[in-house]
Amino acid sequence: MKKILCIIFGCIIPFLLAADIAPSDQHLVDNTVQFTNLDDFSEIAILGYIVGPSYDSPSFFIIKNNEVLQKGYKFNDLGLYWASTKYIDSVGINNIVINSNIGPDLYGDEYFKKVTNNPNIFFITSCIDPGDFWVDDVNDLKSQISNYEITGFIGNEIVVYLAKQIQKFRAGEISIKDFDLPEILNLKLNPFADASTSSNTSSE
Repeated sequence: MKKILCIIFGCIIPFLLAADIAPSDQHLVDNTVQFTNLDDFSEIAILGYIVGPSYDSPSFFIIKNNEVLQKGYKFNDLGLYWASTKYIDSVGINNIVINSNIGPDLYGDEYFKKVTNNPNIFFITSCIDPGDFWVDDVNDLKSQISNYEITGFIGNEIVVYLAKQIQKFRAGEISIKDFDLPEILNLKLNPFADASTSSNTSSE
């Protein structure tokens, strides 16, 4: 049995080491991701949850306005959630019960949706990746800054969109793109407000 385990271990280690070797025909792009209008939504808290090879005991943490998102090791994944600020203040971020029996067959959103059964914690997405990334050397991209904003709420679902992206290239050029606010009917600025206070209605 020990021999079998040694053989398996010997097969895994070279794979992990090879995964961390920089490609010879690619370069790493410094990738910055942040939320830039959280101060406009003080009644809610945006939460992060990281899972991956370097996280043995993952837990929720609060994401602040203009704070650069982090996920640690490149093979880690970041899930985003939101909750009432009052609820987080009363319960405590470290007291949210985490599911420890999530099957390894789940990936992406399906995994993060099962992280907790707490009805006061609402999942947003796991598609926003704050990690640096590789591009081919023919691509001159050097760094990228992506600014996300909250638009509002539809029921318990929060609407987040990419508001601005700044790209810098090795030759010195800078590309700045501003994206239009999406038009969504029945959007509320306050998730706890009555539907009559919607910022957009179907009659508009």
